[in-house]
Amino acid sequence: MGPFDRGILLLYTTTLTLLFMALGVFLAGWPDPAKRLWGEINTSSNYEILWTLVVVYVIMGLRLLWKSLKPERRKQAVVHEGGLGQVRVSLAAVETLAEKAVADVPGIKEVKAKVESSPRGIAMHLKLITAPDINIPAVSEDIQKKVKDSIYNVVGVTVSEVRVAVESFKTAKPRVE
Repeated sequence: MGPFDRGILLLYTTTLTLLFMALGVFLAGWPDPAKRLWGEINTSSNYEILWTLVVVYVIMGLRLLWKSLKPERRKQAVVHEGGLGQVRVSLAAVETLAEKAVADVPGIKEVKAKVESSPRGIAMHLKLITAPDINIPAVSEDIQKKVKDSIYNVVGVTVSEVRVAVESFKTAKPRVE
C-alpha cells in the first residue's frame, strides 16, 4: 500500500471512528450534542457539501476495498535450497551485484542491469554508457564473463545469458584546477 492509499485509510478510519464515537455518545443517553450537530448539518444549504462528502467517502471506501482484495504482486527472487532451508536473493540484489561487477571495468561510465528468469537459470540484460575509446566487443566479452562469474560465486545461480547494449558514449570532462 502506497502513501496515497495510507492517507486515504487514515482519513477514512479517523472519520468512521469519530462518527461511531458520536453514535456511542448518542446511544449512551446523551443525545443533545448529536441532535445539535445533526440540526446544524441537516439544512438545505449544506446538502451539496453532504452529497460531495458522501461521493468522496464512497469512492475512498471502494478504493480501499479494491486495494484489500487485489492480490499483491510478489517480488521475485532467486531461490536456493540448502540443507537447512531456503535462501532467497531478490532480483534487485542480483542486479546490484552485476552493476558492481561491471563498474570496475575500465571505460564503463554507467551501467543498468535487469534480471529475467529463464529455463536454464537467469538472463542478465546490461545497458551501458561507455567511453568512446574502448574496444566494445572485447570489453563486452570481459563484462559478460565477470558478471557470470560474480553472480555464480556470490549467489550460486548460473547466468545463462548476458546481453550487453551500449546506449551511449560519454567522455570525461577535464578537471578545472
